Amino acid sequence: YKIKRNIYKNKTGNKILFEEINEDLQVSFRYQWTFSEKFGFVKKSILSNLSDETLEIEFLDGIRNILPYGVASELQNSKSTLVDAYKKNELDQESGLGIFSLSAMIVDKAEASEALKATCVWSVGIEAEKHLLSTGQLDKFRYGSEIRNETEIRAERGAYLINGHLNLAAKTDKEWYIVSDLNQSHADLIELKALLSDKSNLKHLLEADIDK
Repeated sequence: YKIKRNIYKNKTGNKILFEEINEDLQVSFRYQWTFSEKFGFVKKSILSNLSDETLEIEFLDGIRNILPYGVASELQNSKSTLVDAYKKNELDQESGLGIFSLSAMIVDKAEASEALKATCVWSVGIEAEKHLLSTGQLDKFRYGSEIRNETEIRAERGAYLINGHLNLAAKTDKEWYIVSDLNQSHADLIELKALLSDKSNLKHLLEADIDK
């Protein structure tokens, strides 16, 4: 395909945007990284139909290699394979909340050490038909094969990928957000799940906090 790629950032440097324009398919995809004090790291995705006709699109978008709580830089850099063996990736199907944790804290002593916090990831702005918690099915998607929903994956690097279909009218955009946060306790996850139960105003709350 004939493509163009661009990178943009704002003057303060707290927003960076990557863009790829496919001139053959007349489609562009942009994703922006920014931050929210309340919600955490925010990835905003914008899919644009540049053509004069409606396009039927199947999408898969998200974040790869999500680290759970309790993995410091030294541990990840020196024992990443061991860390992978402890990883537990779960999906709350009702809310679409991805929860990434360790099955136990990795310690050098013969004692129990529970992992009581997690990294969480969720999306808003687009309807996800399926969620993936790992990258094991990416090649299936790339080659047009059917992928299955993942609700629990153990001993693999975490990912949060959303999959679905949409009809994009000529000269229109579709945007959505994927949001991640660190060090989330059980209470934090329960509060977040309650917030995700009604997403009608969630996009506005997220955008307002980013602007703030």
